[in-house]
Amino acid sequence: MLIPIDNSNFECYFNLSQHYEADFSSLTGKRPNSRGLYDVTSIHPTHPGYLWILSDGTPAGFIVVDTGKERLDIAEFYVIPTERNKGLGRKIAFAVFDKYPGKWQVRQISSAEEAHAFWVSVISQYTSGDFTNATEPDEEWGRVQIQKFISSNSKLGVKGGEY
Repeated sequence: MLIPIDNSNFECYFNLSQHYEADFSSLTGKRPNSRGLYDVTSIHPTHPGYLWILSDGTPAGFIVVDTGKERLDIAEFYVIPTERNKGLGRKIAFAVFDKYPGKWQVRQISSAEEAHAFWVSVISQYTSGDFTNATEPDEEWGRVQIQKFISSNSKLGVKGGEY
């Protein structure tokens, strides 16, 4: 179940984010502070976040969306290792793409090959192959793999076109 991150569950997001940041630290170069904690993406009106909670109450992942840009963008995305390769990441992504119809971009650090393969597969299925996939320079992350597409095409009354 996808639930919004708010004050009541922010600690859960913060704790999961520590695992996420540690997982990617070899690619991002991020290091923990003197207390052993990583900085995490803030949750606020232009960065809404969602937790995925399993039916037994276990938090299994999160997603943060950047809605403050020209295109909607996945700011953060994480699925706990025991729930990977079971379709959960796809469910989370689809739910958020449906929740926010419009022009999207999803970026991966160019050396994050597993993440790139995941996102290309997910977006290809979501859009029935109607997306672009390229390598571009990025102010935040250097060179990135980037997919661009339009979500919820049936709701928007558009198909294809300029991504």
